[in-house]
Amino acid sequence: MSKNLDLNTATEQELTGILGMGRDHAKKIIDYRNQNGPFKSWEDLKRVPGLPGNMLDTLKRQGCTIAGKAA
Repeated sequence: MSKNLDLNTATEQELTGILGMGRDHAKKIIDYRNQNGPFKSWEDLKRVPGLPGNMLDTLKRQGCTIAGKAA
């Protein structure tokens, strides 16, 4: 389901469909995005407070994108 899911446009429901992504983490991604603007790179995700470090790898493995670009 997460294949080609853009983290800049994904809804909470779409994010929670990612294996290992709970509602709390999905909300943190969306809150950060709403407060700071769209993610420009994968490194930006490291700035999301409370997001586990391994979540970045999980998102990459499942084919998520940032601004349409895969990791």
